[in-house]
Amino acid sequence: MKKALVLVLCFAMLLTLIVGCTPQNTTAPTTGTTGGTTAPTTEQTTTLGPPVELTYVFPVFADHVDTPIVNAALNEIALAKANVKVTLVPIAISSYSGQVPLMITGGEDCDLLLTLPGGPTIYPTMVAHGQLNDITELLPQFAPGIVSAFNDVNSGFLNGALIGGKMYGVPTLFDKVTATYFDIRKDVLVENNLLDAFQAIKNMNDLEAVVKVLSEKSDIPVLASTGNSWGQVVNSNARLINFDDFSKQIVTEFFSSDTWAYGAIVGTDNTKVIDMYASDYYKKLVEKARDWYLKGYIFKDAATQVDMGGLIVKANGALGSVTDGELGHEAYASSQAGKDMISVKVADAVVNTGIMQKFVWTLPVTCSDKEAALKFLELTYTDADIINLLNFGIKDTHYVENADGTISLPAGVEPGKTRYHVNAPFLFGSAYLAKVATPDPADLRQQALTLNKAAAAAPLLGFAVDTSSFIDEYTAVINVITQYSPGLNAGSSDPATELPKFLAALNTAGMPKILAAVQSQVDAFVAAKK
Repeated sequence: MKKALVLVLCFAMLLTLIVGCTPQNTTAPTTGTTGGTTAPTTEQTTTLGPPVELTYVFPVFADHVDTPIVNAALNEIALAKANVKVTLVPIAISSYSGQVPLMITGGEDCDLLLTLPGGPTIYPTMVAHGQLNDITELLPQFAPGIVSAFNDVNSGFLNGALIGGKMYGVPTLFDKVTATYFDIRKDVLVENNLLDAFQAIKNMNDLEAVVKVLSEKSDIPVLASTGNSWGQVVNSNARLINFDDFSKQIVTEFFSSDTWAYGAIVGTDNTKVIDMYASDYYKKLVEKARDWYLKGYIFKDAATQVDMGGLIVKANGALGSVTDGELGHEAYASSQAGKDMISVKVADAVVNTGIMQKFVWTLPVTCSDKEAALKFLELTYTDADIINLLNFGIKDTHYVENADGTISLPAGVEPGKTRYHVNAPFLFGSAYLAKVATPDPADLRQQALTLNKAAAAAPLLGFAVDTSSFIDEYTAVINVITQYSPGLNAGSSDPATELPKFLAALNTAGMPKILAAVQSQVDAFVAAKK
C-alpha cells in the first residue's frame, strides 16, 4: 500500500509540474455555420502528416439519426487542432454493456470508450480484466489540458480515478455532487392537483401519499426502473435514501460496485466494511418495494427491465422513475422522457470514489494510437465546440440559441422527436463547457462550479478494491446477486422467504472472505494516509 501511495504522490507531483509549466490553449476556434472550425490548410496537413483515424464509443439515451453530419462538423475541429479524424460510435444504453466487451475481445476498432456504473463496463472491473491501457505517464504528457481542467474545478477529483496508484482513464468532469431524484410527469401531477404536494415532499410517507393517488387515477404504473424498483437507489455508488427525512444524508461508500459485492461503509467517520444486503436498511428497502409492487405502484417487469426509466416513461409504460442526477436534472429527465417532468431530490451525497468512477473515458487495449487518442480526449475537456456538437448537434439545425445564452429545440420540434439531441453533458469530457438547455437557468454551469469547488471529498477517495485474492468468490457472489436481487429490489419476490435464502447463498458463495479482504485493504489505505 505504501508503494501505491508513493505512486500517487509521484503522479500528483508530475501533474503539478505540468500544470505549472504548460499554458492552456485559450485560442477560440474559427467557427463556420456547422458550429465546427475551419479545416487545416494543405501546408499544415503536410507538416503534420496524414491524420490519425480514431473511433469514439459512447452510450446514447436519445435520438441520434444525424450523427454523420455532426461527426463531419466535429472532425473539422479535430483535424485542425489534433490532426485526428474521429468516427463517432453511439450505442444504445440498453446494449452498451453487452456490446463493448465483445468489441474488445473481438479486436474491433475501439480507441476511446466510456465506462458505465453498471454491468461489465464498470471502470474497476475493466481494469481488473486487463481491458484498459495504463495512462499514468501518458496523460500529463499528451493531454495536460485535462489536468488543468480538473484543477480549475477541484484538484482532488482526478485522484478518484487511481487504481493501485495508476490511472487507466479520466472521469468525465461534471457536477460530482450527485443526488437521487424522483421524476414524475408534470401533466399528471397538474391534472390531479398534486404538483404542490409532490414538490413539497419531505419523507417517504409524503411521497407515498402522492404515489397512491396517482396509482388510483391512472392505468399506468407510477414507477419505472432499471432492474429494481428504486432505480439508482439500490444500484448507487454514492447514497442511500433516508426514508424518514430526505434532507438528511446517509453517506456511503460502495467502492465503485453497482452491486454492493465488495460490501460498504456507512458514515463519513467510519471504516467498518459491512454486507449491505444483511443490513436493516436493505431489509426495509425490499419490504417497501414488495409493498409498492403488491399495490400496483411499480412497473411489473422491473426485475427484468433493461431500458432506462425515462425511456419507459417515454413509451408510456410508467408515469415516472427514480434516478441519479445533478443540478439541471429536471431538464435532462424531460429530454429523456420526451415529456415535461418534475423532479424532487430525495437524497444527496459527498464526493466519493464511486462518483468519480461513475463515467470514465478510457483507452482500451484495442486503441491504435494512444498519443492521438489522448490529444482528442483533451479536446473534449477544453473545447466548447466539440462538447456542444456531441451533446446538442449543430446550431440552428438541432438547437437554437436564446437571448440569455440558453438553448432550445427549434420551433416545431418536440422533445423526443429530434434527429440529434443527446443532451447528456455528464457523458462527455467537461460538462462545464456545455450549453444550458431550457428550462434550466442560464447560470447553471456556474452554480455547479461553485458547488464543486467547495465539495467535500470522502475520506476514501482514491481507494480501489484489489480483487486478486478473492476473484473466485467475487464471481460466485455476483452470480448469487444476479439470481436474487432483481426480484427483491423490484418487489416481485417476497423478502420474508427470499431474503434469508439470498443471505445464506451469499455466505456460501464467499461474501465473508470478500468482506475480510476489503476490510484489510481499507485498513492499509487509511494507515498509509496517516
